[in-house]
Amino acid sequence: MAPRDRHQDSHRRPDRTRRRLGLEGANTLVQTLAILGAGAWGVYTFVYEARIKPGLAPPSVSVKTDLARVGERGDRVAIRSTVTRTNVGQAGVRVLGLTYTVVGLRTRFSEPGAQGEAERAERAAAFRASLSGTASVDSARDYLRENGAPILRQGLLFSGATALPSEPSELNPGESVSRDVIVYADRKAFDAVRFEVRLAYAREDDPPVRLRFEEGADGGLATVPADPCPAPKCPLRTTDFATEFSLW
Repeated sequence: MAPRDRHQDSHRRPDRTRRRLGLEGANTLVQTLAILGAGAWGVYTFVYEARIKPGLAPPSVSVKTDLARVGERGDRVAIRSTVTRTNVGQAGVRVLGLTYTVVGLRTRFSEPGAQGEAERAERAAAFRASLSGTASVDSARDYLRENGAPILRQGLLFSGATALPSEPSELNPGESVSRDVIVYADRKAFDAVRFEVRLAYAREDDPPVRLRFEEGADGGLATVPADPCPAPKCPLRTTDFATEFSLW
């Protein structure tokens, strides 16, 4: 019986060895595939983040205006406005149009005495009555803000927005461009001025949109498509910014 048992073990040992080698080979293959898969995923993630994702991202441009009083002559005040446009998105941007409107503002104060009290009570009643029927409210106790007339309007159409000779204006992600404008305002005519900036742009790799200038009902300057550009296929995007500056 003993020799037969040893003979049987001699047959089983190669089988176990082959099974062990087969398991080790399969394990090595799985590890190799996992390493290759992780590498491929890393390459795809890099390409997606660096190439594909920025290409799918919508354009986004921010606008900031810094204002500073730079001089006076009599009742005239000189104000320097520095308008900075920045590409805050992940895709390159083609700026197509820029408009700039400065509006003089007047402030009418309530008269002292009973007449002033009556005006304040009337404004307070109108304010309470409007709370449930409007999307915005604005009420001051002693004064009323009145728009004057535009005192400066400027506009630029950049390359791609017009067939006329014009300068290009592209912004890479994170890139900024600034532009200075000097505005002169009369303190006798206005108490403050409002600076309104409107920017029209599109992705750099989208076809440009032809624009034209348009005067709004309030006298403000804007750019609009020269031809119909219906959403959602229209690549044109806009950013508006407004800030006020006291002349006192």
